[in-house]
Amino acid sequence: MKFLICGIGSIGLRHLKNLKLLGQNDIIIYSTGKSIMIGIEEELKNLRIYKSLEDALMQKPDICMITNPTSMHTDIAIQAAKAGCHLYIEKPLSNTLKYLDVLQDIVHQKELITFITYQFRYHPHINKLKDIFETSKDKYGEPLYVTTEWSEYLPDWHPWEDYKQGYSARKDLGGGVLLTQIHPMNYLNYIFGDIKDVKINKSATQVLDIEVDDIADLLISFKNGISGHVHIDFLQKPRVHTMKIVTSKGRFEWDYHQNSLIFVDMNSQKEYFVNEGFERNDMFVSMLKDFIECVDMNKKTKFNLNEAIEELKLLKEE
Repeated sequence: MKFLICGIGSIGLRHLKNLKLLGQNDIIIYSTGKSIMIGIEEELKNLRIYKSLEDALMQKPDICMITNPTSMHTDIAIQAAKAGCHLYIEKPLSNTLKYLDVLQDIVHQKELITFITYQFRYHPHINKLKDIFETSKDKYGEPLYVTTEWSEYLPDWHPWEDYKQGYSARKDLGGGVLLTQIHPMNYLNYIFGDIKDVKINKSATQVLDIEVDDIADLLISFKNGISGHVHIDFLQKPRVHTMKIVTSKGRFEWDYHQNSLIFVDMNSQKEYFVNEGFERNDMFVSMLKDFIECVDMNKKTKFNLNEAIEELKLLKEE
């Protein structure tokens, strides 16, 4: 397969390295040169870099990986889909619903495989929880409600650049914490099923001197009756990424940074779920490998364009 990576910032670089790790070496790059990371010349050595998307698409790539700022996703995806590329799009799909129906039509007509990259669908603990609530409710109880928190200090994300210029901090590039850190809502959908409704409270404190929302709280109603709460922000340090799931027989406590998943029953007895040797990049490698297999076998991915559009509608950004 031939891969076209559109955008070679930090996530584009990660996907480039992982493609090579998986033995995929037919890779070309589309970049305007505005956000190429410093010091990656060696990684880009011997790769063809195009400053024109049209020129890059003329090389007939099989897969287009869209890793540039959120506000540019849809336009590039439409052009790539018209050229017959399967689409591997960084989350969030877009910051607007505009023209997504056009993209949807092209994808359908050309029977393209699409995936929006939510790597936590490949985290061992997340998959363990999904499996438990599908197969082991007798032991662990029915889920009643879930609460998650993901807080990270935005200036620490990319120390090599001015955080105010990164896409996460800029409204014109589709930034803001609601869209940038929407992972918890997505993996809760993965674990507990379809979401009926989301109520959103977000604010821009301007503590970091950015105009986008930097705090958001989501109250989620699932179609199966479970209620959920997601808190995300750009402000907290040290960082926090945790989840608590209360069931009829106890509760699960998950701490991503501690690589810890525990079930505490009604008698305070604890069961630990081991996840030895886990590295963050494992999720990205598994995700990319799965997508390549889906393209190879012409099968549906874990989170496709249609599902991503429905998710974006729930966020009521329009």
